This record gives sequence, C-alpha cells and structure tokens, in this order.
Amino acid sequence: MTNIIKNNPVFFSFIGIYWLFLGVLLLVTGYEGSFLLLNAMHHPLLDYPMFLLTHLGDALILTPFLALLLARKNPALVLYIIAIVIITGLFGQFLKNVIFDECDRPLKIFDGIAHVHTVAGYRLFHNSFPSGHSLVAAAALTACFSGIVMNKIWQTLTAIAVILISYTRTYVGVHFPGDVLAGTIIGVLGATLLTKPLYLPLLKWTNNFSVKKRKRTISILLAISGISVIAGIYLIYSSIQ
Repeated sequence: MTNIIKNNPVFFSFIGIYWLFLGVLLLVTGYEGSFLLLNAMHHPLLDYPMFLLTHLGDALILTPFLALLLARKNPALVLYIIAIVIITGLFGQFLKNVIFDECDRPLKIFDGIAHVHTVAGYRLFHNSFPSGHSLVAAAALTACFSGIVMNKIWQTLTAIAVILISYTRTYVGVHFPGDVLAGTIIGVLGATLLTKPLYLPLLKWTNNFSVKKRKRTISILLAISGISVIAGIYLIYSSIQ
C-alpha cells in the first residue's frame, strides 16, 4: 500500500483534495443540501458529455475497456482489475442492498419538493448509498497503478477521470455527493490494499505461462472484453428507452 501511494503522489494528492472538498461540502451544506447545490450547476451543452462520462463507471464498460488497452502488455494487471472490480463491487452491492437498502436516491427524496436535473430520461429512485459507478471507476483506475508506472501527467489525468466520472453521478441526478464520496473511498482503498495479496501472486502466476498459454489468455481476455463492451452499451441504451 505504502509503495503505491509513495510512487503516485500526484494521483493520491488530487484524490485526497477531492475527498476533502466533498467532506467539507457535506459538513457545511448537509447531505441533501450538497446535492441540490452541485446538481443545480448544469448546462445543456454539458448534459450529453456528462451522460456519456457517467456510464464509463459501469463495470461492463470501464473494466473491459481497460482490458482491451492492457491485456497484450500485462494480462496479470487485467485479471487484477477484474478481480478488484468484482470484490469491491460485491461489497458495494452488499452495502447498497442490505445495510443501506432504505437509502433512496435524490429523485425519490426530492419528489414534489425540489427540482432534480436529469439527463436523457436516466432516472433511478432507490438504493443510493454508496455510488456503485464511483466505486468501480475508483477501483479500476487505481488498480492500474499496481502494474503501470505513470508520470505526473498520467497520474493527473487518471485522478481527473476518477473525479469526473464520480461527479457526473450527482450531475445526472442519481446520487448524493455523500454516496459518491463513499464509493470512491471504497474503490481507492480496495485497489490499494489488495495489491500485495492479490496482484503480485497473479503477476507471478502469469509470468510462468508458456508463450502459447500467454497468447491464449490474452486472446480470451480480449474476446470477453469486446463482448462485454457491446453488452454494456446495449444494456445502457435499453435502460433509457
């Protein structure tokens, strides 16, 4: 854990500042007030870019997209990203559907009370805490640092990606900032803490593959990733019809 943080100070600094901002915002304006403040900041020209960005946090979109980019170079990292998304995602779903199953989303909370800005008919009402898309984005992108050495520019861009994807959940009206904060914390910490016990064994395992087995593994990962992206896009398109 320490090495990942030490080696990527720019990324973790940006993420830390983002958490601090959300934390202060929650303390000053409250759980519901923080949503109304951020959700009110919208513009027609930003609506569809934000709508596209928000779905990058979908596990069926971001995970296979990263796999398509990284499988040839580091199949162990792809397996780790998949494992991290599954582990943290299941934990998030347990919180969302069991522990905090009574936490409704903004559209339900503010029904008849205040206007909630939504985009493209994307409307969700229940199981708000924590934000699953924020969790997936934070987990998958943080996991990349386990197997990739990034310079300051790439660390900055990766942090911006996590921040933007998670912020869009409030922009499109489906999550409170507190949901987003919790999701990103779970994702970042999960990917960071599991590097040593999970990624390193996967790396050792794949490094012992024969050339033939390595090529076969990469081909399988690429095929599954391609199918997953298509399925994810179809499911998202179907959900807004």
